[in-house]
Amino acid sequence: MTFWRFLTAIIFVYILMLGLRIILSWFQGSVYGRPWELLVRLTEPYLSLFRRLRFLRRGTIDFTPIAAILTLVVILQVIYLIGETGKISLGLFLGIVAGALWAAVRFLLVLFLVMAVLRAILGAVANMRDSRLIGALGYMIEPAVSLVRRIFPARQTLSERQYLYLTIVFLLVLWLLGLYLVPRLVAFLNNLPI
Repeated sequence: MTFWRFLTAIIFVYILMLGLRIILSWFQGSVYGRPWELLVRLTEPYLSLFRRLRFLRRGTIDFTPIAAILTLVVILQVIYLIGETGKISLGLFLGIVAGALWAAVRFLLVLFLVMAVLRAILGAVANMRDSRLIGALGYMIEPAVSLVRRIFPARQTLSERQYLYLTIVFLLVLWLLGLYLVPRLVAFLNNLPI
């Protein structure tokens, strides 16, 4: 039992190190010095495994850190379950994976939804139309808007604002559907007899 707790603690600390590296990389002045170099040396071998998966990078958005942390969260939950119960089944493992995937997708849905709503509000303010913030928000939500354009091709040309509103509705519906369906799926998987 102590071994499983020790292993859980090590993985948890490593997840924190990955999160710290990701957050610090957003700030230019913090990525210098020996502590940063040590953090990079400890986390880079693991992160580089996920950088090989090209589908995790879409334009300027890099999902490899999320995939790396998500994988460790699944491993952490499996180890915790084995440590607590002494066993794991295929159904429980699939339930853990489905729950972890939904947590990542839910985070991204909420992130894109908040940015899209903020973009819509700022775009409605007349003197804010040419602001850098609006441009940055538009650039960041472009992957979601592009997805909506592909899923819902318009028979007549829709304006950028109409596609933004459609994207907000789409993200909100996906989020609400996930909140309803995923817990039921996880419960079903957890109760599988295998």
